[in-house]
Amino acid sequence: MLEEINDGRTDLVFEYVAAGNAASGELLRTCAYYGDVSAMKFLLANGAALKDLGDNLDLNGAAFHGHWRLVLYLLEQGADPNHPYPDTAETPLHVAIKSGPKHAQIVELLLHFGANPNAVTIPHVETGCFMRDCRTKGETPLHRAAAFADVDVIDMLLKAGATKEAKDVHGDTPLSWGSWYGRNGKALRRLCFGNFRISEAFEQPGGGMEAFLRGKPHPRAQRIIP
Repeated sequence: MLEEINDGRTDLVFEYVAAGNAASGELLRTCAYYGDVSAMKFLLANGAALKDLGDNLDLNGAAFHGHWRLVLYLLEQGADPNHPYPDTAETPLHVAIKSGPKHAQIVELLLHFGANPNAVTIPHVETGCFMRDCRTKGETPLHRAAAFADVDVIDMLLKAGATKEAKDVHGDTPLSWGSWYGRNGKALRRLCFGNFRISEAFEQPGGGMEAFLRGKPHPRAQRIIP
């Protein structure tokens, strides 16, 4: 049964503990990995301890995996929304910046609980937030959102006070990141500052430079050559 739990059947923890097995910290961490808050509450009521989740109740892990219910529960239990990883200074907000609605919900929760939208990472440190061979660049959450997140997330960060002019270690702003990653005009227009402008045409379906380069045909009446 333990093997099944470790492979995702966290609903079995109730039977497992009822059979006389301990509500251990290992079980608690497994349930957190899969985002099963109900199973976690059961384990906590039967002897497990929140501290077994690790540093800052592993809020970063919950944010990374997209478990908004777990993120909310941990914040309610006192997890710090601004607690950084010691090596990279990535905060839960940095970690949560990905595409998709579940991560947008997490960003919204973190900001509601006081997450700093202008927190900066320590540059040139390998990060586990992406697959492999990636290093931090002294970026803010808005830099990452500009490259990877839905427009709703960009809007949330800006509303919370994220700085459009913030520069990473290479001098690049969120607008730079969005441009490098080929974001559409809808995203880029939100990131413009100073004298930077994006034409409204870039927000139209099929718009942008490719549309301009395609041109527009103007059919004429057929010419009959005798």
